[in-house]
Amino acid sequence: MPANGVLRSLALTVPILTAVVLCSCAGPVPPVPTPQVAGFDPEVRDAIVTAHQQAAADPSSAQASGRLGMVLQAHAVYQPALLAYERAIRLEPKEFAWRYYLAVVYQQLSESERALAALSAALRIRPDYAPAALRKGDLLFQLGRLKESGDLYKSLLSEDPGSAMALYGMARVKFAEGDLSGAEDFYSRACRAYQTFGAAYYGLATTERRLGKDAQATRDFDLAQRYAADHPPASDSIADQVSAMATGVYYRLAQGDQFARKGRIEEAAQLNEALLKKDPENFTVLLNLLYLARFLDRFDGQLDDLYSKAKRINPQVPLIYDYYGAAMARQGKYDAATAALRRAVELRSDYPEAHAQLGEILERQSRPDEAIAQYRLALAQGPDRAVQMNLWRLLIIHGQGREVIPALLEALPIEDMYSALRLVLIAEAYHTTGDAAKARQYLEQARNRVRQEGPPALLAQIDQELAQVTPRP
Repeated sequence: MPANGVLRSLALTVPILTAVVLCSCAGPVPPVPTPQVAGFDPEVRDAIVTAHQQAAADPSSAQASGRLGMVLQAHAVYQPALLAYERAIRLEPKEFAWRYYLAVVYQQLSESERALAALSAALRIRPDYAPAALRKGDLLFQLGRLKESGDLYKSLLSEDPGSAMALYGMARVKFAEGDLSGAEDFYSRACRAYQTFGAAYYGLATTERRLGKDAQATRDFDLAQRYAADHPPASDSIADQVSAMATGVYYRLAQGDQFARKGRIEEAAQLNEALLKKDPENFTVLLNLLYLARFLDRFDGQLDDLYSKAKRINPQVPLIYDYYGAAMARQGKYDAATAALRRAVELRSDYPEAHAQLGEILERQSRPDEAIAQYRLALAQGPDRAVQMNLWRLLIIHGQGREVIPALLEALPIEDMYSALRLVLIAEAYHTTGDAAKARQYLEQARNRVRQEGPPALLAQIDQELAQVTPRP
């Protein structure tokens, strides 16, 4: 399943408002949005229909319109939810929750400026709600407004000095400002506040590496990897009211998520296939099966049918094209895979997985310059060691080893599954610059490491490369 859980982007439309652009909560009260619910999980359909009927029956009630927005948001039906929240705000402009939910939906849609505007309006009503202030700090940081972001985190810490998320936010600001000592202090405090905070350990290790504290950095990179999926639990009682409205198939899909995360791919597939038999037009199940098709050969014959159905229901979801592209690449159908992945990044330019997969396919098609560009686009969204290794390797192969050496030297102390391969890569990089002695030095280190720790398959390549850089007697 997707890293953030199953994408529940269902295909509801709002026929009478398809051209509305939501950028303001001023003006006349719009009509109640009318979703199309044919083909949805019965429990979800009933929940949405009931909420819509209540809102339509009492059009002057902000509570009824707001509740419709909450039900839609709970099932990731975001555009109609925005319309419902806008309606609730115009009916009840002093209610914090509607503006807050509106901001959260914009944030989920990656519309940061609109999310920030909605959050600012919500906080003018309730300035003491810390989860909203924390979201605003994160948005300001994403938008590069570092001073404002730092001031907000500082204010939060004055109220709650032990807030791990505020400490982490402040650390990111300090690092972005070039204040490495300050960043180290706040990252350390965030790790103490929540002792399995993977992202905070990664930030701390990166800062320590910049400060020349290699031993501490190596230790904290290990902790970052160990706790990569862990972060402080959110404490947001108002947002929790939306989550509580999720119903029907989603509980069973969550179980499928758990199967997939534990490597129980076949069980996850069987669960979703059973759901699809009951509801052949369920978009979320179709998306799940497209995802699982990259791991299971038995979906090959029905892959195009799953893809066509998902596109027909909701063609604007990038994951459809990403998952189909990955499955096509597994079958060696690179042209189809490339076309699908290009569509994914057209729909979402900041989609690291799609960029990375596109890079791999372009590399297999002997298009290195395009592959390098895609790997760089993937890494621009955040660190990914596998993608970084692909980029370094490709740059070395195509004569840019000198560019790669400083980054590889910085990464050598990291202890992970790529440790031995980094030694091989830096040796190859030095070899391309004509420094055979350095190349031999790192290849010997790589050979010693592989003999002790593996992977054994790498040993033959190392010996072959050593023969190329070792002077003949």
